[in-house]
Amino acid sequence: MDFYSNLDSRSLDRNTPTLFEVISAKELENLLSPSIRFVLVHYANRYPRYLIRILNHFDELNLAIRGLVEYSFLRNWNSTFIEKFYGLKRCNQLDLTLETAATGQLTKYETLKRLRGSQVGVSLAEVVLVPFLKEKLDLLYDSLLPEYLMQRLKPDESKKDLAKYWFLKLYPAISTILKLINIVFKVLYLSGKFKSTSLLQYLFRIQYSRLNQFDYKLAEDRTAAYLQGVSTEPKSSRIRPISLSESVVAAYSQVAYPLKKSLLFGSESVLPVSIFLLKFLEWWNTSDVKKNFKTDTVTERTPQVPPLLNNEVAASRKMRSKLVTKSPNCPLCQEEIHNPAVIETGYVFCYKCIYTFLREGDENGGKCPITGKRLVGCKYSQSAKEWKVTNIRRLMI
Repeated sequence: MDFYSNLDSRSLDRNTPTLFEVISAKELENLLSPSIRFVLVHYANRYPRYLIRILNHFDELNLAIRGLVEYSFLRNWNSTFIEKFYGLKRCNQLDLTLETAATGQLTKYETLKRLRGSQVGVSLAEVVLVPFLKEKLDLLYDSLLPEYLMQRLKPDESKKDLAKYWFLKLYPAISTILKLINIVFKVLYLSGKFKSTSLLQYLFRIQYSRLNQFDYKLAEDRTAAYLQGVSTEPKSSRIRPISLSESVVAAYSQVAYPLKKSLLFGSESVLPVSIFLLKFLEWWNTSDVKKNFKTDTVTERTPQVPPLLNNEVAASRKMRSKLVTKSPNCPLCQEEIHNPAVIETGYVFCYKCIYTFLREGDENGGKCPITGKRLVGCKYSQSAKEWKVTNIRRLMI
């Protein structure tokens, strides 16, 4: 922070956050999904029957759940979940500025700075959809790269191979160009010439600001409107007796108010606390402190194997005997696992080993090397005379 201390405070806008605050929020935002995945992978190894399906569809579930959460925060606070945690917000760029004004003018000015619907959609896509697509494209690039290195792609024979070939050629260059553009925007933001930190924000006139009393007043108004209509006070005078429908409404009022208060408390308090809980679980599962709390000796057990055909029993038993070892080695190469990958049955291998085994295996092609079970994501191509493998999922640890 020596550089920050040397900045001229007279040239800083108190309503505009520094680049260091924006980068800190972005880094924590980028670590949120990998941290959840890490904790899920750890417990999926212990309870694969219950968690392996969630782990295999983690990207899609994370996109849906986090998209709903981020959309709610962007609509209400004009900031993402992490940006609101840091006291930052996104706002619409205006050509005018307002230094000193009356309360009414300040309210009108802050209202004009609120994000429009299109800007909310762009911000949501930047936070949730763009990382999802980038991860999918990275996985596609990693899966196609072995075919290119082994010279299995024939661009002259089919349009599909031609598209794969140009994707492998252009994707790294396009990714590098976009990264350089975003770095340039961050340098310009640091110098004060631009108010946006990325190309997408610049195109849709989105800039950063700090949460102020206007935003918290809007939050209070939303809370009051949310709780409006729930009244527990009895009416002063009645002539006729209470009807059945009125009794139901009164009972609902007695229950709805504490439920709504609890929901508001959860959204404002539990979600921020979950960040620290998540990072604690990640630290706990990776540190040696956890081992000191274990008093019982953990015995290794052979995983349950479904019944196999007679000609596969001997090979399966031999493979299982290799699997149950004290060191975390790959069951195929018997070396330390590099670039870990998991298949449908829940077993972890080196990505290169399992990819080669499933694709090039003659009799065992498309089958789990441990259980011998036929994998849904492996299909044999009669035209190419080889197995098409699409069910390998890399573990991002």
